[in-house]
Amino acid sequence: MRDDADRVLDMIEMCDLLIRHASDPHALEADPVIQAAAQRWIEVLGEAASHVSEETKAAHPEVQWRDMIGTRIILAHAYFHVDQDIVGQIVNRRIPALRDNLQAIASKPGNAG
Repeated sequence: MRDDADRVLDMIEMCDLLIRHASDPHALEADPVIQAAAQRWIEVLGEAASHVSEETKAAHPEVQWRDMIGTRIILAHAYFHVDQDIVGQIVNRRIPALRDNLQAIASKPGNAG
Protein backbone atom coordinates (compact mmCIF):
# COMPACT_ATOMS: atom_id res chain seq x y z
CA MET A 1 0.00 0.00 0.00
CA ARG A 2 1.27 3.45 -0.87
CA ASP A 3 1.77 5.87 1.99
CA ASP A 4 2.10 9.64 2.15
CA ALA A 5 5.85 9.50 1.55
CA ASP A 6 5.30 7.55 -1.67
CA ARG A 7 2.66 9.99 -2.83
CA VAL A 8 4.87 12.99 -2.10
CA LEU A 9 7.65 11.38 -4.14
CA ASP A 10 5.17 10.76 -6.98
CA MET A 11 4.23 14.44 -6.84
CA ILE A 12 7.87 15.51 -6.96
CA GLU A 13 8.32 13.33 -10.04
CA MET A 14 5.35 15.03 -11.74
CA CYS A 15 6.77 18.46 -10.88
CA ASP A 16 10.11 17.43 -12.39
CA LEU A 17 8.42 16.27 -15.58
CA LEU A 18 6.44 19.51 -15.86
CA ILE A 19 9.51 21.66 -15.27
CA ARG A 20 11.66 19.64 -17.68
CA HIS A 21 9.18 19.21 -20.53
CA ALA A 22 6.43 21.83 -20.27
CA SER A 23 7.99 25.02 -18.91
CA ASP A 24 8.70 26.56 -22.33
CA PRO A 25 5.57 28.64 -23.00
CA HIS A 26 6.08 28.59 -26.78
CA ALA A 27 6.39 24.80 -26.90
CA LEU A 28 3.40 24.40 -24.59
CA GLU A 29 1.32 26.70 -26.79
CA ALA A 30 2.34 25.07 -30.08
CA ASP A 31 2.58 21.36 -29.30
CA PRO A 32 -0.59 19.43 -28.48
CA VAL A 33 1.49 16.49 -27.19
CA ILE A 34 3.18 18.72 -24.62
CA GLN A 35 -0.23 20.18 -23.73
CA ALA A 36 -1.69 16.72 -23.17
CA ALA A 37 1.33 15.59 -21.16
CA ALA A 38 1.26 18.70 -18.97
CA GLN A 39 -2.44 18.26 -18.29
CA ARG A 40 -1.94 14.60 -17.41
CA TRP A 41 0.95 15.34 -15.06
CA ILE A 42 -1.12 18.03 -13.32
CA GLU A 43 -3.96 15.52 -13.01
CA VAL A 44 -1.59 13.00 -11.40
CA LEU A 45 -0.45 15.70 -8.96
CA GLY A 46 -4.05 16.30 -7.94
CA GLU A 47 -4.86 12.62 -7.68
CA ALA A 48 -1.83 11.97 -5.48
CA ALA A 49 -2.72 15.00 -3.34
CA SER A 50 -6.24 13.66 -2.87
CA HIS A 51 -4.80 10.50 -1.26
CA VAL A 52 -2.40 12.24 1.13
CA SER A 53 -3.65 11.88 4.70
CA GLU A 54 -5.44 14.74 6.41
CA GLU A 55 -2.73 14.66 9.06
CA THR A 56 0.01 15.36 6.52
CA LYS A 57 -2.08 18.03 4.79
CA ALA A 58 -2.69 19.78 8.11
CA ALA A 59 1.01 19.57 9.00
CA HIS A 60 1.95 21.27 5.70
CA PRO A 61 -0.44 24.15 5.00
CA GLU A 62 2.20 25.74 2.75
CA VAL A 63 1.15 23.21 0.09
CA GLN A 64 -2.06 24.15 -1.72
CA TRP A 65 -3.59 20.70 -1.48
CA ARG A 66 -7.17 21.74 -2.28
CA ASP A 67 -6.09 23.77 -5.32
CA MET A 68 -4.25 20.76 -6.74
CA ILE A 69 -7.20 18.48 -6.17
CA GLY A 70 -9.60 21.02 -7.67
CA THR A 71 -7.41 21.52 -10.72
CA ARG A 72 -7.34 17.76 -11.30
CA ILE A 73 -11.13 17.66 -11.20
CA ILE A 74 -11.39 20.48 -13.73
CA LEU A 75 -8.87 18.90 -16.10
CA ALA A 76 -10.49 15.47 -15.86
CA HIS A 77 -14.11 16.56 -16.14
CA ALA A 78 -14.14 19.87 -17.99
CA TYR A 79 -11.43 18.97 -20.47
CA PHE A 80 -13.17 20.89 -23.27
CA HIS A 81 -12.77 24.17 -21.35
CA VAL A 82 -9.04 23.90 -20.61
CA ASP A 83 -7.22 27.20 -21.13
CA GLN A 84 -3.61 26.48 -22.10
CA ASP A 85 -2.54 29.89 -20.76
CA ILE A 86 -3.71 28.80 -17.31
CA VAL A 87 -1.87 25.49 -17.67
CA GLY A 88 1.25 27.46 -18.59
CA GLN A 89 0.82 29.74 -15.57
CA ILE A 90 0.48 26.72 -13.30
CA VAL A 91 3.63 25.15 -14.74
CA ASN A 92 5.75 28.27 -14.58
CA ARG A 93 4.41 30.07 -11.51
CA ARG A 94 3.27 27.35 -9.14
CA ILE A 95 5.09 24.13 -9.91
CA PRO A 96 8.64 25.24 -8.96
CA ALA A 97 7.51 26.43 -5.50
CA LEU A 98 5.32 23.34 -5.08
CA ARG A 99 8.30 21.14 -5.89
CA ASP A 100 10.40 22.95 -3.29
CA ASN A 101 7.68 22.49 -0.65
CA LEU A 102 7.26 18.82 -1.50
CA GLN A 103 11.01 18.25 -1.42
CA ALA A 104 11.14 19.83 2.05
CA ILE A 105 8.42 17.41 3.19
CA ALA A 106 10.21 14.43 1.66
CA SER A 107 13.51 15.46 3.26
CA LYS A 108 12.15 15.60 6.80
CA PRO A 109 12.92 12.71 9.11
CA GLY A 110 10.01 10.30 8.91
CA ASN A 111 9.32 11.64 5.40
CA ALA A 112 5.79 12.90 4.77
CA GLY A 113 4.48 13.18 8.29
